[in-house]
Amino acid sequence: MVKSFADQAALALEIAEHRRDAEQLALLGDRDRIARDLHDLVIQRLFADALTLQSVLSRVSGRPEATERLQRVVDDLDDTIKVIRSTIFGLQHRDRPSRRTGLRSRLAALADEATTTLGFPPALRMTGLIDTDVPARHADHLLAVLREALSNAARHAHATAVEVTVAAGEGTLRLTVADNGRGIDPRTTRSSGLTNMRTRAEELNGNLDITPGNPSGTHLDWTAPLPRGTGPAPGGHA
Repeated sequence: MVKSFADQAALALEIAEHRRDAEQLALLGDRDRIARDLHDLVIQRLFADALTLQSVLSRVSGRPEATERLQRVVDDLDDTIKVIRSTIFGLQHRDRPSRRTGLRSRLAALADEATTTLGFPPALRMTGLIDTDVPARHADHLLAVLREALSNAARHAHATAVEVTVAAGEGTLRLTVADNGRGIDPRTTRSSGLTNMRTRAEELNGNLDITPGNPSGTHLDWTAPLPRGTGPAPGGHA
């Protein structure tokens, strides 16, 4: 009876595991479909609208106010396309089984984790050859700083929107985190979190600047020079 029960329990566990695998494959299939639709339908339409507005700009060159408003819309469309592209990357590369994880995916996963504590998903934009030009040591510092910045936004800033930008190019790795919260209390004279972020920048010969946002909130700018001739971080892909 014991052997029979053990066999039945093993069979039940195996069935449950196969069911989880099937659900995971179905989820990944849905994400791939959504990513394709975003790219083929949404991004292409936004790009076409931006081009149309660009052609209109030359016709209203004599009206500065209209030109400025149109250019602002074009810039907003460009930013929206970048956000959607980052979202597509996250959909296509998140939770992939048996896959070595690159820095882009780790950043997307970290932003996804922060959704729970923030109460909303932070906007994430990534530009440059992040997976190939950022060494492992820089990647580890970058992720730690981003985690601390998102934690601060959730615990202290009471923000309702957070924008994260990661860029690798021209020999520099840059992380900016901007929120619309209440900003840093001027009475605060000591913060271990800010000290750690500054130390991580200094260890890479970089810099940390924290300034008030406009019109509210906090703007964090963390930079570190990239060494020449560096290869990809472990698990990175171009």
